[in-house]
Amino acid sequence: MASLVNGVFYQLGSAKQSISEHSRKWCAVLLVLVAFTLALVATLVGLALRSYKGFGVVVVSGTFVTAGTVFLARVIASLWQKAKTLVRQGPIPFALLCGIAAIVAMLPISLVINRSEGLAMWSVIAGGGLVLSGMILLLIDGYPVFKQYKSPGYMVLGGVMIVLALVYMTWIAYWIVPYDPFEIEMGHPNTPPCAEFPMGTTSLGQDMLSRVIAGGATMLQVAVLSVIVCFCIGVPIGLLASYRGGAVDKVVSLVMDSIFAFPGLVLAIAIAAMLGPGVVNMAISIAVVYVPSYFRVVRSQVLTIRELAYVEAAIIMGARDRDILLRYVLPNVLPSSVVVMSINFADAILTAAGLTFVGLGLPVDIADWGWDLTYGFDVITLGYWWVPTFPGIMVVLLALGFTLTGEGLNEILTPKLQE
Repeated sequence: MASLVNGVFYQLGSAKQSISEHSRKWCAVLLVLVAFTLALVATLVGLALRSYKGFGVVVVSGTFVTAGTVFLARVIASLWQKAKTLVRQGPIPFALLCGIAAIVAMLPISLVINRSEGLAMWSVIAGGGLVLSGMILLLIDGYPVFKQYKSPGYMVLGGVMIVLALVYMTWIAYWIVPYDPFEIEMGHPNTPPCAEFPMGTTSLGQDMLSRVIAGGATMLQVAVLSVIVCFCIGVPIGLLASYRGGAVDKVVSLVMDSIFAFPGLVLAIAIAAMLGPGVVNMAISIAVVYVPSYFRVVRSQVLTIRELAYVEAAIIMGARDRDILLRYVLPNVLPSSVVVMSINFADAILTAAGLTFVGLGLPVDIADWGWDLTYGFDVITLGYWWVPTFPGIMVVLLALGFTLTGEGLNEILTPKLQE
């Protein structure tokens, strides 16, 4: 397990340049990422000081202590790798082990600080600390690897950093928001951005900043659940139907082509109208729309792979179909499936926002970017531009992160011929 975790980044390639040999572009990108991190820290600290829960500083500090522990452990492991057997297993597992030890040490502190919600606070600190640790390890160990792929590598790195930053913000949102995002009449209705309400208020007097921070949770839940359902259904069906061929392949292909013929948003609206509002129903509506994408990608590759020499040799030697699919076909199909999955995240987010916009998404009492866009559409003609603007920016930013990741992985995992 340690060698598997330690080799995640090295599966793509090994960095041969030292720090002194990196180009000026490396330094420029590093400075931009450092500036972005410092701005994120300053913003989170400012929000934590104004948290209506009163424990925002504790939560933010705990996550940064965990991430700092992982960073120091990673540096120590790289300098002292041959000193102990534990470090020999690899610097990344050693750093993560130190981070987990720091998280465990914070459990009694959280229970003492907040007796009623101490366990919930500790779980938020643990999750947020691991997300920040992932960002640090991605920069330290992932950047030298992705740098070799130039533009596609930068796209993957930038996209993953955007997504992780938004995941971190959403994960700790409950503890850092300055006002309750569900409470009405926190201020005067439709108050423009000011010192007290940096993003203004809604027509119900709700704080837009708190709703923007907390609204990403629902969007991420719907996107992750829908993509998991698509992947778990589309890939196995594509493998089995296309490998077996015959009548089974024709029937399944006909069904998938029939689904693919409908406009995605229209079909999702129809299914959501039948199932009703809710996170699970919304995810199922989106999953049905995008399952044919996985099926078509997998089928096109399986039809080619099953005619290759090593697959025919395995058949002649008497290998079972299950072994052929799992050992020879599936490993060659997974890279393209992962690319489709990463791009599907962006499509799922946009579709989820569209379903909520037309009133078929989530209940109105849930903080959601889609609902804020719906309400903002009604008042933007009255001059209240801030209501739809900030949620729209967050939707675009999250979709952009997944799109950059998917496009970069597409260039890395399935390279095209260059002139």
